Amino acid sequence: MINKIVILGSGNLAFHFCKAACIAGVEISQIFSRNLETASQLANMAGCDFTNDINKIDENADTFLFAMTDEANLSIVKKLKPYPDKTLLHTAGSLSMNIFENITENYGVFYPFQTFSRNSKIDFSKLPLCIEASNKQTLNALIQLSERLRCNYYIINEEQRQVIHLSGVFGCNFMNHCISLAEKILEDNKIDKNIIKALLKQSFEKVIENGAFASQTGPAVRRDYEIMEKHAQFLSKDELLLEIYKLMSKSIEETHFKK
Repeated sequence: MINKIVILGSGNLAFHFCKAACIAGVEISQIFSRNLETASQLANMAGCDFTNDINKIDENADTFLFAMTDEANLSIVKKLKPYPDKTLLHTAGSLSMNIFENITENYGVFYPFQTFSRNSKIDFSKLPLCIEASNKQTLNALIQLSERLRCNYYIINEEQRQVIHLSGVFGCNFMNHCISLAEKILEDNKIDKNIIKALLKQSFEKVIENGAFASQTGPAVRRDYEIMEKHAQFLSKDELLLEIYKLMSKSIEETHFKK
């Protein structure tokens, strides 16, 4: 069972996990981070110690949770000595759990499928959690931790997790960038970007309720080539934006009018 955790990392995901763990009564014994300022903030929240020295990691903890970038996770793992009695976990979408295999027999993945920002509100009881483990004992420990945090957990292997992560890039990261481009188009033409908020809200609600395919609207799905040509002429001075517009329009049309 997971009782005492060292969190490695002090970014957005670490912040929200730390907050949820404290609410659930899961003990955080230490925060490790190369950023002492954010580490101290998390440590203050959890009422625990913090350090930026991997050689001073709390060896009394039973679990080390890696919540950093893939590059940082791999870098720190290389500096760890064997910990055969510890459980090592990471929270990454596209990183193998086998990065820990030379350190302990008990390791796995604790991947929350969500986007995290420091100031956003995250309800862990509504958060899908992908878990994977090196053995049954560790898997059971992850299930128990998920239940303590009131998460909806899914036992997902590495290949499935990479697919889920990729879907998140399209569904969240790319979507967010498209909205950012829309805001820029408005601002560049001296129009208040807040004018798009009602449209976004309605669009998101439709997608959640009906699914994205059924909710698709716009000139591409109507095959309104006259409107699309006008848009292309308007974007002609920005080659990248024009290319994005044409590719997205082509993808929408081909998706909805497959032969």
